[in-house]
Amino acid sequence: MLNPFKNFMSKQTQTISTTGYSPFMLNGTLLSTNTVDADGALQNSDIYAVINRIAGDVASCEFKTDQYSNMLNQPSTLLSAYNFWQAVSAQMMLTGNAFVLIQRNGNGSPAGLTLIPFYQVSITLDNQQNVLYYTVNYGDDRGQVTYLAADILHFRLFVSGQVATELVGSSPLNSLAKEINIQNYSNQLSLSSLKNAIAPSYTITVPAAKLEPEAKENIRKSFENQNSGSNAGRPIVLDQSAQLDSLQINPDIAKLLNNATFSQTQIAKAFCVPDSYLNGQGDEQSSIEMIRSLYQNSLSLYIRPIESELSLKLGIDIKMDINSAIDVDHQQLISNITKLSTGQSPALTPQQAQTILKQAGVFPDLKVSAVEGGDDNDNSTN
Repeated sequence: MLNPFKNFMSKQTQTISTTGYSPFMLNGTLLSTNTVDADGALQNSDIYAVINRIAGDVASCEFKTDQYSNMLNQPSTLLSAYNFWQAVSAQMMLTGNAFVLIQRNGNGSPAGLTLIPFYQVSITLDNQQNVLYYTVNYGDDRGQVTYLAADILHFRLFVSGQVATELVGSSPLNSLAKEINIQNYSNQLSLSSLKNAIAPSYTITVPAAKLEPEAKENIRKSFENQNSGSNAGRPIVLDQSAQLDSLQINPDIAKLLNNATFSQTQIAKAFCVPDSYLNGQGDEQSSIEMIRSLYQNSLSLYIRPIESELSLKLGIDIKMDINSAIDVDHQQLISNITKLSTGQSPALTPQQAQTILKQAGVFPDLKVSAVEGGDDNDNSTN
C-alpha cells in the first residue's frame, strides 16, 4: 500500500512550514487549505475586536517568578512589556506561531528577548539528531542566522499532531474562511444597499416600443439629468410613454447575507470566547460571573502556551497571574474573600482576610492587627 508520507519521514532533514497548515493530496490532486490572510483579518472589525481583547488581557497578566522577572517584565528596549507580549499573543492568534529570540549575556544567561516576525523564520528538523533549527532571514546586513531551538521561544497556539504540522501551531483563522466570506458579502451588500438607497437603480420601460441603442441611451441620459447634480432628490416627472420601476434586492438573499450575528458567533467560537464579547448581547440566562468564568477559561488557552514554552526554555517554573488581567478592580477577589470570611462557618478569620487583601494590593496601606492573646476568633457559643 502506498504511503504518501514515506519520503517525508525518511528524510534526514526537513523544512517545516511556519504557517500552521499545508496542502494535501486527494486522489492524486493537490488541494490547498482555504485560509484567511493574517493582515486582511485585522480589517475585519469582529476579528480585530477579539484579537485585541485577548492579546491585551494576556499582556496584562503578571509573571509569577523570581528569576528572570526583570527580563520578562521588560523584555525589549524598543517596546513596552505590555506591547511586547501583546504582539506575541497577536502573532499566535493570527498565524498560530510566535517566535522570540533569547538574547544571552557573556555568561550565556538569558538577558533579553527579541520578537521575530513569523515570515522571517524557517524551521529545519534533523531527524537523525532529533533537533530543531530555526533560520532567521533578517533582511538586513545580518543576513541569515541559524539558531538552536534552545535560543528560540516558539509559542504554538494549537498543535494538531498531524504529519508535517506536528511541530507548529495553527491559527483559529484557518477555520473561518467560509464565515469571513459570508461576512464580507454581507458588508458589501450593506454598502450597496446604502448607496442604492441614496441613488436607487431603476428600469425605464417604454410600452409598445422597440428602441434602438441610441434611443435607449438618450432616454437614460435624460433621466440622469433630471436626477443628478442640483436636481438630485427632486420629484421625478415622466410622461405616459414611460414606466419607472426601482430594482429590488431579493429579500431572502438580503436576509441571509445580512445575518451578521451568525458570523460573529462563529468567530467567537473559533477563538473560544463567549460571543457576548463581540455582539454585546449576552445570554439572558448567563450571569456576569458565569460569562467572566467562561472567558477566564478561554483566556487560559492563550496563556498556557506562553507559560509552558518559557518554563521549558528557561528551565524554571513560570506562571502568569490571570487575575491581574480580568479582575483589575479586585471586585471578584473581594467578593470571594467576603464569602469565605462571613457566614455561620467562615473559612477565614478577619485578620486572614485582611492579610490576603493587603498582599493582593487591594488595601496596600492597611495595618493588619494581630490577634490578641486569648482571642481565638471562635464565634461559637457553649
